[in-house]
Amino acid sequence: MKKVILTVLVVGLFVAAVAVAPAWSQSRKASFSLNLGVQTNIYSGSSFDNAWFTLDARVGVPLGGSFEISPELMYAVDDSLDFSFGWLYPGVLANFRAGNFFVGGGVVLPFFFGDGSDTGNLAPKVNVGVDAGRIKLTAYFIAFTESGISFLDMNQAGVTIGFRF
Repeated sequence: MKKVILTVLVVGLFVAAVAVAPAWSQSRKASFSLNLGVQTNIYSGSSFDNAWFTLDARVGVPLGGSFEISPELMYAVDDSLDFSFGWLYPGVLANFRAGNFFVGGGVVLPFFFGDGSDTGNLAPKVNVGVDAGRIKLTAYFIAFTESGISFLDMNQAGVTIGFRF
């Protein structure tokens, strides 16, 4: 039940951020981007041995001159592209913006779909990137916080390129 409530909260934050974007943005408007990317594992004992292709949608809602809140929804599928299993990551990040450069962090809630479905714990995510016109380049790091796993022992890192609307 706790995971359902967290999911509803993340979706609610996403919808609320889109709904109030015009009120928050004074000098710049909210932006929406669709992004394609690739991520890999960084595990204790085994790293960079799996590739996952990602597709995500992000909204950047300005909060004053230098900050923005960025709800996002990312789907990752393994490199075989058979779609028999994958990860869904809804999340919210807060970013500091300096010109076209941004850096920030927040949380995602990983959902696994495959031989059944499972929800993970909230996982911290950090990102850094740049907006070059309508193109958005981002690098990110997700640290899983599952029980029985030490912090920073099971991670994902990736890069995306996207188009801003």
